[in-house]
Amino acid sequence: MPKYDAVIGIDEAGLNEVIRSVYDATHDLLLTGSLPIALPALSVTRIDYDLASPPVVTLAPSDDVRTWHRALLDQIADGSADQAAVAASRASFELVVPRVDLTLHFSDGEPTRLEASLHAGLQMIVEAGGVLTADLVTLRVDVPGNPVMTQIVNRGVVPELTRLIEQTFLRPLRIPPLGLGTLQVAPPAVATGEGRLLATTALLPGQPEVAPLAGAWPERKAFVAVRAPLLNRLLDNAAAAYPVTGDWSTQIRLFPVDVTVNAEYTARFSAFELDIIPGQNGRLRGSARVDVDLHLWAKPVGWSFDGTATAHPTVRVTASVNAANEVVIKLDRLEAVTFDFDFNGVPGFLDNLLRIVVNALAPVITAAVEGQIAKVPPQPVTRIPDFRIPLDEATVVVTLQDVDISTLPTPDDKICLATTGGATVRLEPHTVKTTFHPDTPQG
Repeated sequence: MPKYDAVIGIDEAGLNEVIRSVYDATHDLLLTGSLPIALPALSVTRIDYDLASPPVVTLAPSDDVRTWHRALLDQIADGSADQAAVAASRASFELVVPRVDLTLHFSDGEPTRLEASLHAGLQMIVEAGGVLTADLVTLRVDVPGNPVMTQIVNRGVVPELTRLIEQTFLRPLRIPPLGLGTLQVAPPAVATGEGRLLATTALLPGQPEVAPLAGAWPERKAFVAVRAPLLNRLLDNAAAAYPVTGDWSTQIRLFPVDVTVNAEYTARFSAFELDIIPGQNGRLRGSARVDVDLHLWAKPVGWSFDGTATAHPTVRVTASVNAANEVVIKLDRLEAVTFDFDFNGVPGFLDNLLRIVVNALAPVITAAVEGQIAKVPPQPVTRIPDFRIPLDEATVVVTLQDVDISTLPTPDDKICLATTGGATVRLEPHTVKTTFHPDTPQG
């Protein structure tokens, strides 16, 4: 069974819906153009282009990317580089524009109109800080049955299209790491196939393995799914920063004197163990450990003792999406807090006194612990980013909508807390600022 603590994914249908929406929003603004070209031997002076059909991705390793890796590896490795090229292209995929309309202008003669197709090989890469993004590895334009024109077009159009794709579409595509920097996680293992893209990660020092591509993953949606160990680590780290400290005193009639018993205590939270139960979407429960260090002393008799207390309460946790589009988990409350006290070196004749003290002190510590747990702030699991594509006249914004938190059983029998959503695309026109000049006549 593959080892991983979280998985991010999307399938072809969901990704192609997003691409179609982006295409519809950007075609007239960006995906048509005219490029000057200097090919004196062929008298070509300009090429007009129009990406006349929406791009379509195939989420499986790209043959073009594998060939590119093999050519590179052949230069530095002895013998066959086939297996190494297959491994290196595991996280790649293809994007095809089935129809690209081209018009070649010549210094003499009438323009020539051609119909071509565009083929891009892309690969998911991991940048510094665990950020996942896409890299354009290969790009070619094919004019069917016309190798000469194919060569001309690739020389004239491909460099500009490469710049356009890299700077406009790929640069904003940045997926932040899980935990948003609060967790030490391994770089993701990414793979494509079976019509989907999956990226898995694991808590360090573990290293992730690729999740099974086949099986019942969410369809037509992007998703982030995390297992309980990752959520437990988030809560352990967060709650450790909120220890409970306090003091307490009481008077006890111990004939023939009144004894004042004082206590100082420090409680710490650890060992969170959440259960992700199917059907309890966004509502989690589990257990935790509370350890208390105690110091007791009594006046005027001069007794002083150190002790400890331990509890294993039930914890209630809620997962939600906040206003900043972050998926967060929040410790709601503790239940069934029952402490077991242990004191060393207490004489037997003080057992009754100690029992009275413990019975009075336990509710005080319980109330303090229950109150403190509610102060632990929500912990970010991941952020649902907006992808912003800046154009001259407007900005295209891709966001997730109808975000839902649910329980996801994976094809390899892991139970995850999942966030899913479908993408929506909107166009934000740039506002034109005007300056009022008082000397300008007003009509």
